[in-house]
Amino acid sequence: MTSTRAVPPGVSAAMLDEALLRMARIVGDGALLTTDEAVAEFRDPYTFAGWEQYLPSAVVQPSTVEQVQAIVRIAGELGVPLWTTSQGRNNGYGGSAPRVSGSVVVNLRRMNRVLEVSEEHAYAVVEPGVSFFDLYEAVRGAGHRLWISTPDLGWGSVVGNTLDHGFGFTVNGDHVGAQCGMEVVLADGSLLRTGMGAMEGNRAWHVHKRGFGPSADGLFMQSNLGIVTRMGVWLMPEPEAYCAGWIRSRRHDDLGPIVDALRPLVLDRTINGYPTVWYAQAFAAMRSVRSDWYTGDGPLPDEVFSAMVDAYGIGRWNVRIPITGRREVVEAQWRAVERAAAQIPGAWTERRLYPGDVRPEDVDPGDQVPAGIPGLHLLQRMGWFGGVGGHVGFSPIAPLSGANAVELDGLVRGALAERGLDYNAAFILNPRAVVLTALMFFDTGDEAQAQAAFDVCKHLVREAARRGFGEYRAHLDFMDLVAEQYAFGDHAQRRFNERLKDALDPAGVLSPGKQGIWPGGGRTADS
Repeated sequence: MTSTRAVPPGVSAAMLDEALLRMARIVGDGALLTTDEAVAEFRDPYTFAGWEQYLPSAVVQPSTVEQVQAIVRIAGELGVPLWTTSQGRNNGYGGSAPRVSGSVVVNLRRMNRVLEVSEEHAYAVVEPGVSFFDLYEAVRGAGHRLWISTPDLGWGSVVGNTLDHGFGFTVNGDHVGAQCGMEVVLADGSLLRTGMGAMEGNRAWHVHKRGFGPSADGLFMQSNLGIVTRMGVWLMPEPEAYCAGWIRSRRHDDLGPIVDALRPLVLDRTINGYPTVWYAQAFAAMRSVRSDWYTGDGPLPDEVFSAMVDAYGIGRWNVRIPITGRREVVEAQWRAVERAAAQIPGAWTERRLYPGDVRPEDVDPGDQVPAGIPGLHLLQRMGWFGGVGGHVGFSPIAPLSGANAVELDGLVRGALAERGLDYNAAFILNPRAVVLTALMFFDTGDEAQAQAAFDVCKHLVREAARRGFGEYRAHLDFMDLVAEQYAFGDHAQRRFNERLKDALDPAGVLSPGKQGIWPGGGRTADS
């Protein structure tokens, strides 16, 4: 099994080979990937093709919790770092690539069972390899009158998206809020069940979040303290009606008024899904490439955006507004949205009304995700610059106000313009917060363009923090930088996380460096 594979710091090639041989015996033929071709899929897919960093040494794919436990024990015994992924499709933030080169990626795709669906109590129990497509099929394909919540790309893991604080767009769009009860393999190979699950045979494990004593679930989100092997997720009873509404405005300056007009309706749940404010280029990138509009240097000129909105009959800003419930109530809620939109001169509204049991093929593609129907439509944006497309994400959060949205918009737009990159962004409106998801597109074959995208993200992390805005997730390349911004109390949060890491994973083998949390041997002097 010797090869030129990456070897993690402090581990000999012979020790790594021993660990891999022992892991192979655990998972069986075909479930340990060591060839360069097989391992290549688990590198960062959205980086410059020539960069040699964050490289896995191998990939192990367990199919049972017992196999996960055995792998963790082997890693702890030999000091071999692991990097856990579910589907491994957190693209734009590093994909499956490990923070420490040479780590063994523990990929959980083979743990892909939907263990339970309760229509009576509207929940499911899933393993980490279950994608949103898988859960949708298990729920709707079996005839359950339930909706799932899905992010824009349905190929990711339900568990993985939740653990990384992901969002969907139904009433359960806060995926962390819809999580209930976990099973977790700890670094010593022992098994923990959180909440009510700590009692053997407890009937309320996936219907009530808290058990007796401190609630541990949050410790395993965006962390490296354990490996989640099952999770409860709340679903939504099938509504009588689904209103897919839109507000569109052709004036760039309407972003602030749009957000302020919608804030009361989001806060009081008149709009009970999660609205998204899209900039025009997001639509153009799904239907065209940059060279269709502009072949010059620098960011797209303003007149190009005017041509886009004219060509597609859209606005500079396009707000997707999902509302679900009883039909007469949904109608009344939509009228409230129309009254809010009337406050914005020149804005107009559109809507389509569907029954809650509508089939996916009868739903407009732009309306599917807020109806809990997973898809991959947004992948069409990757080829914006031509070549093999990639992107890196910048995702700060601010209080929900027009002024904050405008400030973030100007900050990101200006930083991109300075580096010749185009602006592609959307704002997700939560009841009290706005989440900016800005995607820095580049051609992965163009090193200068890729470097500019990564550099602008690092600049924005610092500048946003200076203004009081923090990122809620980060690419591998700047996890440490983001963690550095959370500096209250001489980095009290980081020191707290490190104390937990030392207690629960003294060998430091579980995803070292994730979210800037390092084991003792990997910490910098100021940690």
